[in-house]
Amino acid sequence: MKVSIIIPVYNSAPAIERCLCSVLKQSYQNLEIILVDDHGTDNSMVLASRLLDPPTGDNAQPLAASQAHTAEAQTQEDRAGGTADTKAHARSVKILHHSENRGLSAARNTGLDAATGDYVFFLDSDDEIPPRSIENLVHMASLYSHPHLVCGTVDVLPDRKTSFNISNKLPDYVEGNNASSRAILRRDIPIMACNKLINRDFLISNKIYFKEGLIHEDNLWSYQLSALVHNIAIDRQITYIYHLNKKGLTLEPVTPQRLNSIKTIIALQIENLASERPLRTLQEAYIFFTAAWFLDLLHEQTHPEYYKMRGWTRNILRPFGLGMHYHTLTNHLLYRAIYLPPTVLRTGKKFRDNTSRGHS
Repeated sequence: MKVSIIIPVYNSAPAIERCLCSVLKQSYQNLEIILVDDHGTDNSMVLASRLLDPPTGDNAQPLAASQAHTAEAQTQEDRAGGTADTKAHARSVKILHHSENRGLSAARNTGLDAATGDYVFFLDSDDEIPPRSIENLVHMASLYSHPHLVCGTVDVLPDRKTSFNISNKLPDYVEGNNASSRAILRRDIPIMACNKLINRDFLISNKIYFKEGLIHEDNLWSYQLSALVHNIAIDRQITYIYHLNKKGLTLEPVTPQRLNSIKTIIALQIENLASERPLRTLQEAYIFFTAAWFLDLLHEQTHPEYYKMRGWTRNILRPFGLGMHYHTLTNHLLYRAIYLPPTVLRTGKKFRDNTSRGHS
């Protein structure tokens, strides 16, 4: 089973070597490493090329790694149900270049179109993966007959209090669209594109790409994914190390681009609501949570656009009031809180958040 690791690169010089070294140390060998240069202005790609350029000379070793790693990889591939032809599993590298900066979504899409693996794995260039990450995820994919999605556990550094939890109530294998969409839309698995082994044919055939020009693109992408995915395997071992920036996007002042991105995301999600329940109900609750989270963030920052955004949100969500009898009490309270003072909204959002985390 071949895995394409897609790494967008944009001004990542402080972390790119750490990221790529973690990929090169993978015990699993049947990898395609795809770097997408998003036209940055630092020396990220110079550093990357030094690591990824194959060595030359009579005694040079292939990029696949040392003999010990190769022998180990053969054992792991056999365990996962693959073949023992390790020569065919030497790692390959593709370096793709954008002629202008197009953003994270475009870089991921470029990588996806170029990928040839059975599965793809998105990795941000400022993060890293443990040595057995891909091996463990591939094992779960083989164990459950190649599901659409395999999700692992995330470790957050340096602050482990910040977490991307997988619900302890989720079984190791989630089968059927109802159960799978529920796991995603209720945030029982992290809402992030990274740290997921995703069937490439499934993504391509369903045209599940990232919308370009957005911030928080994972929110919309996960929403689109949830309507189509039919099976998810869960690996509770740590398969991704997320490096939390000192400031981070959540704490940065909300820019006009970010504000417009959230509006676009919510509008597109409403436009693509399912016609049938319970999927529609789950999608609506997902939208309520996103709206409440962002309004709370604006209020916390005393943002000058808070009241305008609150008015827009209340207006676009008002039609859902007629269908609230389909929702749980928790979601009903969250929806109502959007129309109440900010302190009530914060309480409602935290209640909904804690209820979700209660599944963990």
